[in-house]
Amino acid sequence: MKYPMMKKSLRTAAALGAAVLCSAFAMTSAQAVQPAISMGYDHALVLRADGTVWAWGYNGGGQLGLGGSTRTVPTQIPTLQNVVQVVARGSFSMALKADGTVWAWGDNSGGRTGGSGTSVPVQINGLSNIVSINAGTDTAAAFATDAAGQVYAWGSNSTAQLGTGQTSGGGNPVPRLVAGAQGAVAVSASDAAVLALRQDGKVVAWGANGNKALAPVAGTATAPVVIDALGTVQAVASTSINISGQYYALKSDGTVAVWGQASTNAPYCGQKGIQNGGYALIDISPIQGLSRIQQIEPGDGHTLFVDADGAVHACGVNSAGQLGDGTLVNPSTEVPKIAHIAGLPPVVAAAAGSAISGVIGTDGSVWIWGKGTNLGGTDKTTAPVRVMQANGAAFDAGRVGEATGTFSGGQTGPLSNVTVDVGATVSTLHRGKTGRVYVAALAGSTLLFLGPNGWAPYTGGAVPAYLGGPLPRTVPVRKASGVNFSGLEGVQLVVGYGVGDDASAAAEMVRAGRYQVVHTLN
Repeated sequence: MKYPMMKKSLRTAAALGAAVLCSAFAMTSAQAVQPAISMGYDHALVLRADGTVWAWGYNGGGQLGLGGSTRTVPTQIPTLQNVVQVVARGSFSMALKADGTVWAWGDNSGGRTGGSGTSVPVQINGLSNIVSINAGTDTAAAFATDAAGQVYAWGSNSTAQLGTGQTSGGGNPVPRLVAGAQGAVAVSASDAAVLALRQDGKVVAWGANGNKALAPVAGTATAPVVIDALGTVQAVASTSINISGQYYALKSDGTVAVWGQASTNAPYCGQKGIQNGGYALIDISPIQGLSRIQQIEPGDGHTLFVDADGAVHACGVNSAGQLGDGTLVNPSTEVPKIAHIAGLPPVVAAAAGSAISGVIGTDGSVWIWGKGTNLGGTDKTTAPVRVMQANGAAFDAGRVGEATGTFSGGQTGPLSNVTVDVGATVSTLHRGKTGRVYVAALAGSTLLFLGPNGWAPYTGGAVPAYLGGPLPRTVPVRKASGVNFSGLEGVQLVVGYGVGDDASAAAEMVRAGRYQVVHTLN
């Protein structure tokens, strides 16, 4: 159904006899977010279920967002509310709010905080309707993906991280579009290169490409290029190590592929020994010993994997015990291994930093291990320890309950010539599970759904889904581009998703409250 037909349907359709469903979709009360954790060089951020952000660790670059000095226990950042994602990298931090704005603080290498360095969160200008953020590990670039699938980059371009195919010096504090990365749903960056996952499951790569470690194209730096050999995947991850980095792709069957460069002090998970004791290029190959994986969390030299049962596995450098298996054995001295971490409840969120790891359990508990000197732990903590508050009580990130996911939407331009984008970010509890994503428009008692054949009014029965199958991390939807929507003022745009097949997914969505009115046309 074309856009004019959508206008006609909204203006003329009769009452639908679906009062319960309409009432449910019309609810706009605030909902809790899924707790999340992110680890930097020597600091940590936790996003609690109430949308607040808590920070602790070293604060030499202002990366805690609190001003002042180092904090060894979690402390709330008072200026941040309604946050849906946090990123800690090196001595730099970012947060994404529910309104689609991006905030940054800490080290300003390359202009990553949008200009001058700051020890409190400041908004990055020029970004709106953002659904996902990411950054390189140390002093690299920062990235934001909007609901239309466009990727913005700013900061260092020393290894062509900004996607131009050319390197350049100096800072780049103003976000710019990455040409060739359209249709992205998520980005993962190492210090030197970037992977973007597209909505169609294809992987796009750009940045440092020494020895073709990132992508099989000529040149030491590359503009965005599709890695066709990967096929379709559901998540990507970039781990910083050496110049070119290690790269991972999560397949739909829960297995993980790895490629890139390795060195004598950081062999690949489950791969054979390093050739001739030096640098070696590893072709795309599966990691043995990992299955039913749902999350990959890359760090600086090591990587964490969370499986469908919430168990955590790790591989890579272990100099500070960051693999969490009770040892300090560096894999370079033995056969490359997958470490299986004991002593944790089922995990809903994980993070790998620089020689430090952290997770959040389904019960809201927060755990860290590795280099925890400034995080309330010891220099080499080889097994998970519970994070505590100043009063000696355990720090609680809040319960997930029935995780709601996060949703966004907005418009550009007047209704006479409008572009409308909406999006859904799927909870990590549900990524990879069978489900349905729903996109709707609501005008009074008239409800339309966007399905495979376009817009159609709902007249009862099965609810048409916009997307079905294994749920991806993020789903951006462009509902209109340069279209005349005059006369549709007040129409509410709705996004939601449910777990299950067909009708069961819609019912589960309504029961769990996993939907939101993301924008009202104006």
